[in-house]
Amino acid sequence: MPLNNCMENIRRFLFADKKESAQALYRITVVAFEDKCNLNCGRRFADILQKNPLFDVNFFSETFPKGFLNLQGRNFFDFIDRGNQILSSTHSDILIWGYEDNAKIRLNFQISDQYNIGEGLSYSLLDSLYVPLNFFTSPETFSESLLLLICAIIIATIPPVTNDQKNHRDAILCDIIKLLAADTSPKEISREFMPYIMNMLGKIYLSKAQKNLNDNDIEIISNLFEGALKNKQFMRMPIYYGCIYNNLAQLYETAYRQTQIDGSIYLREAISFYQEAHKYLNKNYPYDYGLTAYRLALLYFDFWKYTTDLQALRDAVTQLREAEKVYSYAQFPQSWCRVQGLLGYYLTSLGMTTSSNEIMQLAINSYHNQQKILEQRIYPIEWSEIQEEIGNIYYLLGKLNDDDNFMIEARNYFNSALEVYQQLKAKDKVSETKRRLDKVHNYID
Repeated sequence: MPLNNCMENIRRFLFADKKESAQALYRITVVAFEDKCNLNCGRRFADILQKNPLFDVNFFSETFPKGFLNLQGRNFFDFIDRGNQILSSTHSDILIWGYEDNAKIRLNFQISDQYNIGEGLSYSLLDSLYVPLNFFTSPETFSESLLLLICAIIIATIPPVTNDQKNHRDAILCDIIKLLAADTSPKEISREFMPYIMNMLGKIYLSKAQKNLNDNDIEIISNLFEGALKNKQFMRMPIYYGCIYNNLAQLYETAYRQTQIDGSIYLREAISFYQEAHKYLNKNYPYDYGLTAYRLALLYFDFWKYTTDLQALRDAVTQLREAEKVYSYAQFPQSWCRVQGLLGYYLTSLGMTTSSNEIMQLAINSYHNQQKILEQRIYPIEWSEIQEEIGNIYYLLGKLNDDDNFMIEARNYFNSALEVYQQLKAKDKVSETKRRLDKVHNYID
């Protein structure tokens, strides 16, 4: 698309009359900003965003204490919980928070299930964008390029659900990136805002390019994040360094997942940057800490597979244990279930590598924990697959210790899985489980 057409379409996208657009694709709630002297910056900002024909914008003005917006760790649970309540009550895709700090407004973007374990990129609530206060007090002077950036952040952060969102997301982000890259106009914003802007630009670019990263993408995105770090003297809190290191780690993890090269430099870089992120996104920020620990566990385990470095396998288990402390059964049942399943798998590998009965028993305990979520009556196939995993651990213990009692336990677990498969007429599963049972009988008969 020629650049002039791109610019025309983006400006139309931002400022078109509502009647030109079909139903809005994104439901946004702007929470009344925590600003001094009742400046009402939040309402002004909601009015600006409302001009976007793809946005359905709601202003949430209910009064409540907002001390947690200072981002001190001890209040972070309140930040998450209050945001989730507002998201639920307003049926919004995203919340925008604003907090005045030294003649600036800090914007943060919250979505539901922000810290649930899942595939793809994650977006930290701690990732912040600072904007000059006067942009909100005199909205007619709001920087067009900065508004483009904010719109792109919103679109990149919200997980696509509808087909319209999926179809529009990448095209819109691509056009906004082109327009921002081509913008050579004098900037209305000083250098102190640049590390936050560069970090957000990197996140947007990564969101757009994540499905098919190439070397050029990696270089551009890494330069944006590293450029932000070079200007970190302007950052007001160390947690912002952690956010950028976390984003760099996600860049290299994404590149690694796409290449899957043994001993890939991308794998090593991802681990290194997640380790750096952990120094700043510490236990005072438990959700970020737990999610980073989970991602580190996956990468350490892969590193062990490629290198047979036993310490990497131990580190994978250690990091999963850290994630387990955050992803509790009560608060994050599905994420807790995933952690328990991986713990079962990793502990089995560690137990076999070190010939440890105790570690193998811990693996069995983790699989039993997983079945608290994947119950037989609701998830019969998944429950039975876990029964097979436990049966396999007892089979391995029987061989390791030359002990028929372990083999009998293995037989019992395989039989319980077989019964379910037969009831469900899962022929392939029945055949595979019978083969496993034959191995047990060959050993004890």
